Amino acid sequence: MTTGIEIIGVGLTKSAEKWEMGLLDIAIRAAGKALEDAQSESPDAVVVANAFGGALGDQQNLALHLASGLGCCPVETYCVACDDASGGAAVRLACALISSGMHQTVLVVGAEKTSDALPDMLETVRASGLDAGREASFGFSPTIAGALGMQQYLNVYGLDKALFFHIAKVAHEHGATNRNAIFRWPLDEAQYLKSPIVATPLSVCDTAPPCDGAAAVILRKSKNGSGHIRILGGANVSRKRGIVHPITELTLPAATESAAMALKEAGCDVADMSLLELHDSNAFLAALSIEAVGLAKPGEALHRAADGDFSKDGKAPLWTFGGHKSRGLAPGASGLYQVVEAVLNLRGDAQRNQVPSATKALVQCLGSFGAQAVTHILG
Repeated sequence: MTTGIEIIGVGLTKSAEKWEMGLLDIAIRAAGKALEDAQSESPDAVVVANAFGGALGDQQNLALHLASGLGCCPVETYCVACDDASGGAAVRLACALISSGMHQTVLVVGAEKTSDALPDMLETVRASGLDAGREASFGFSPTIAGALGMQQYLNVYGLDKALFFHIAKVAHEHGATNRNAIFRWPLDEAQYLKSPIVATPLSVCDTAPPCDGAAAVILRKSKNGSGHIRILGGANVSRKRGIVHPITELTLPAATESAAMALKEAGCDVADMSLLELHDSNAFLAALSIEAVGLAKPGEALHRAADGDFSKDGKAPLWTFGGHKSRGLAPGASGLYQVVEAVLNLRGDAQRNQVPSATKALVQCLGSFGAQAVTHILG
């Protein structure tokens, strides 16, 4: 159970290529901001999400080194690596530590540094989140899988590729006012249509840019009258692995089930959400995520985006700080970025990215091409 847990501090770093900083440095900076935001609270456990640090030759056992660097020792530490779902899974683990009574206050940090790797190496490492024996070893990667899925989506629903522009447009529209985003500019259709192809039909403008970054939250057992944002529900669901299922069936069962379970625990419906932060590492998964949580019927996600449903003043505001597409994708930190950005909106601290009168948010991150989905309801 995740109810009875509140978020008392948040922090994040700007998404960028941080040549002057190491992975540990980035993690410490985000954690320090969260600790400052929480004021006097000190954690008695630290959970760190990092997807690819070990594979990229970076710092391993990051949680221990983070706790030492922050001066939090002695403290219990854990590391979580679940591909792009690492951040959400780390929050889920922290909730379990608190709900079990083992700990009162837990610092959760997601961090990733991708800029030190050449593009081909990074793509190879990202492919390790797929089935290493049956997919990655044959040359499949998240980019190739996203391209195959996008073409299948267009074929099955008889759509024009230009409709995918509206997914990227929403992200850029919101990221343009996020001072921590990489791509701080709106995207017009002419730019989108001219975007270079990375794997037909997937273009540069359909994929999230890899970056360095970290985000952090501090969780504790809820206190009456504290006024902090609470975790109202949560779920972590893993289904059968493999890229074949999303591509052939055009569904994300783990995402659907995870969202349904979290909403049920929170006692609300997707229509009650003031905003949603969904997984958008590429446009294909973004479209399937929209449909998986019930914001659109199968094949209609692009039409709903074209109708303006997902803008800040729309029916279901999405990616309110630009999502991974505009803010940037730091895989191990992506789920924590989503949580922090949702909290800022719910606290009324989102400035130019504020959704008016925001009261509830659904946050969902995916791992291994949608085989794993972690969802949290905040409010």
